[in-house]
Amino acid sequence: MPTGIAVACDTDDCLAVYLAVETGNDGDERSANDVSRLARKAAEGDGWVLSFGFAQPVMTCPGCADGRGPVQERGTCRRCMGRTDEAWRCTYCLHAEPPGEDD
Repeated sequence: MPTGIAVACDTDDCLAVYLAVETGNDGDERSANDVSRLARKAAEGDGWVLSFGFAQPVMTCPGCADGRGPVQERGTCRRCMGRTDEAWRCTYCLHAEPPGEDD
C-alpha cells in the first residue's frame, strides 16, 4: 500500500498542506530522514520556503512567504490545498493549474 509524506505550513492558523512524496510502491527501503529530505526538496521546488526553528527545519507555504496567507479555506490547489477561483488560480499562492494536470 502506498504511503505519502505531507509538508504543512508552520505559520500559525495556516491550513496549507503540500503532498510531497509518495513512498511504498518502489520496494526501496528509505529512512525517515531520507523521506523527510525528499519531501522538503520537493516542496522547495514548488515554492515552499525552508527555514530553521528550534534546531529543526520548518516550511512556510508560498502564500504565507509572499504575504497572501495564511490559507484559511481548503480547496483544490495542488501546491497548498488552498481555494481556487473559476480559472483554477489559487487565492493564496497564485498557482494556476486545472486538477489532474502537471506543470
